[in-house]
Amino acid sequence: MKDSSHQIGSRIKAARMEKKLTQEKLAEIINISTTYVSEIESKGTVPSAAILFPICKFLNVSIDDMIFDTTSDSIRNITRKLSQCSEKQLELINSLVDAVLQVDLHD
Repeated sequence: MKDSSHQIGSRIKAARMEKKLTQEKLAEIINISTTYVSEIESKGTVPSAAILFPICKFLNVSIDDMIFDTTSDSIRNITRKLSQCSEKQLELINSLVDAVLQVDLHD
């Protein structure tokens, strides 16, 4: 079984790749070295909170999910897709979700 530090790196890598970012681009955005991003993703180097918070914020991944993997794959995928929507699209999606939640599927 992989340890939790390696899992954090794997989750960062998956979220980065989902956004179609290179390690270089993530490093530039977060203001860290590409080597450090590589070490986090591949060697299980645990980033400090000062580094992890901006990574999670930029990648639109919660700290809890990054550390504890608390979110299902379905919720994670939906969250990533929602992060790409405009405000108008989000309003429409919210209305659709409200409508779906009002439907009683047990009839």
